[in-house]
Amino acid sequence: MLLLITSSSDGTGHVLIDHLKEKAFRFNYDLFNDYKLELSPNSWTITNPTGHTISSETVTSCLWWKAFQQPLKNQDNYVVEEIKYIFRELYSWCKLKKITKGNPHDFHNRLGKNSILHIARDFFKTPQTLITLNCAGIDVFNQTTVVAKSLSSAQTDTKASLLTSEVDITKLDPKYPWYLQEKLVSDFDVTVFVCDERLFAYERSRKNLKGLDWRGEQSFDPDSKEWIKMNLSKSEHDSIFQFCKEIDVKWGRLDFMKVDDELIFLEFNANGQWLFLNPDNSDEMIDTVIKYLI
Repeated sequence: MLLLITSSSDGTGHVLIDHLKEKAFRFNYDLFNDYKLELSPNSWTITNPTGHTISSETVTSCLWWKAFQQPLKNQDNYVVEEIKYIFRELYSWCKLKKITKGNPHDFHNRLGKNSILHIARDFFKTPQTLITLNCAGIDVFNQTTVVAKSLSSAQTDTKASLLTSEVDITKLDPKYPWYLQEKLVSDFDVTVFVCDERLFAYERSRKNLKGLDWRGEQSFDPDSKEWIKMNLSKSEHDSIFQFCKEIDVKWGRLDFMKVDDELIFLEFNANGQWLFLNPDNSDEMIDTVIKYLI
């Protein structure tokens, strides 16, 4: 049985449970009070409100999927941290048993965007990039047009997010940390979802984008075909798998921009959303994920 460690608001979790039914157990972080849990160093059991149970004896695989995405409401910080610890302990137990799927929640704490770009240079072209404090080194861009991105994807205190935005490097506030890249001019965004031994590649036209970052204009309407399936060349296919082998993953999403018919690597998202690429399963993406998970 698959243990799906997630949150109650995640739509991808809904789809996985709809397909897996009794072959999976959904453990929602934000609804922890609805479950009964016994966790010792040797064994554990979790029961949900309907009486459905999973244990150290019946679990066969485990996926951590956006568990801490939904915050705990009206809880003391001590309780929040204790519950997070319990969820991490459960995942760690599965990892020790070598039954985890996908990537751990802390993947990018160990291998961040800058380190990944360093590795990616061996397999793809990459944009000129700089992380700076006090605007040190920004003259490396010279006359290049520059965009600012977020390293952590965290929100500000006012719940704002920094999406990819063009900036004037002479006007950057040195009090803030900055993650800067040369601006690429492209007609298409390309994203590739990796699931075990398969690659699912899609492209999205940038023709009607109002801004630079497609994430700010993604409709997530299943009837809107924003991402079109594309074929990778053999060299692109091989490079992606070689890169994945180098960083030791069989799951995740690679983002590129297509410039003069060449893929320019932007970033790897260890636990990026993928369902929006093929929500109707016409490309057998959901089937492939289910097979991988169980």
